[in-house]
Amino acid sequence: MKTIFLLAAMAVLSFAQMAFAEDPTPAFGDGVTDATGPIQQLLDAVAKSGGEVRLPPGQYLLQGTLTVPPGVTLRGSWDAPHHGSVWDKGSTLLVTGGRGQEDGPGAIELKANAAVEGLTMLWPEQTTDNLTPYPWAIHGQGVHDTVENITFVNAYQGVKMGDPGDGSLHLIRNVFGCVLRRGIMVDNTTDIGRIENVHFNPHYWGASHHPSVGDSKLFFERTKDFLTNNLEAFIFARSDWEYVTNTFVWGAKSGYLFVESKRGACNGQFLGIGADYCQACVRIEKIQGIGIQITNGEFTAFAGDPNSALVTEPDAGGAAQLVNCNFWGVKGHVAWLQGSTEVTLADCHISDKMESGAILAEKGKLIVHGCNFDQSCPAVILKPGVSAAIIAENLQPGGLQIENDIGSHAVIGLNQEPDK
Repeated sequence: MKTIFLLAAMAVLSFAQMAFAEDPTPAFGDGVTDATGPIQQLLDAVAKSGGEVRLPPGQYLLQGTLTVPPGVTLRGSWDAPHHGSVWDKGSTLLVTGGRGQEDGPGAIELKANAAVEGLTMLWPEQTTDNLTPYPWAIHGQGVHDTVENITFVNAYQGVKMGDPGDGSLHLIRNVFGCVLRRGIMVDNTTDIGRIENVHFNPHYWGASHHPSVGDSKLFFERTKDFLTNNLEAFIFARSDWEYVTNTFVWGAKSGYLFVESKRGACNGQFLGIGADYCQACVRIEKIQGIGIQITNGEFTAFAGDPNSALVTEPDAGGAAQLVNCNFWGVKGHVAWLQGSTEVTLADCHISDKMESGAILAEKGKLIVHGCNFDQSCPAVILKPGVSAAIIAENLQPGGLQIENDIGSHAVIGLNQEPDK
């Protein structure tokens, strides 16, 4: 009996670790049978030694939550990013669990040193005429969790790292898709987390040809209004030295939102990030004193009030440095500064038909250096609440226009002079 039991256990373990190169799609990959239990059994089978559970191409109905044990990877068939239009190919999770429970457990919960890779995730009961909350698609609750090569067709919430749990040393890479309420959130990260190559756009759902899209003629208007009034695409709470590279969102209330949780706020560097058609591309409620650095960003903001690329809220502090960024399609302000944040804009290009001032500084400190303002309205407006400013070596056709209400507290010089 012991020998039979051992052989049976080895067979389960072998099935969990096999590469499915010659693939019989398992019976629970038919899109009808609840696959939560069978997949969890495979994950638990490799938990002791660590390893991989590989899901061959198929559709896996997920009515509950999968927990990936420490040292285990749940891997689908995709080795690269892919579009929602191929949701019926490769390894696809059809998620129905957690409907109406925004704060419920994630569809996939990662323990420490766990990973999920190579999957499409689709919520078949989510419809554009009745957008309904769901929990996070993936929640990392342990150190060194990895999410890679994942496509969300229509996730209400994408990936959360930490709180509850330790989000330190997370790696989120090659995540694409449509997210409706929240895209990625990091918190309780006390050692460097990394986010690379992430792209959020509703066409991953709209062009999927899945029945949940409904009337394709109404899809864009329905989702656009919801996204621009609700979506917070990238949310950063407590994170020490977050590294973010090559990320993008189209259509959001806040493209990049910096907040303070009970764990704290964020500092980090952000390279090659973009936000298009947002109400606010970068919104700072709270950051750590040492602040954030944004380099090579591209931003447009014309989706609704405040229609501003950079917004510092009244209670914001810390330092925000933006270097070599492009701003266009901005209806309101390139920067609307209401907090005590020390803001630097250097070597930026600002091109649009704004009427009320490119940079409106009401509070804090401001450095504007080496920027090119391609509009006829004032480039910089300094309100009395600003404690200090340096405005130097900037260009604007006809001469740099500045409204200065702080007198000698502003150092202004070497800017383009008015035409003679």
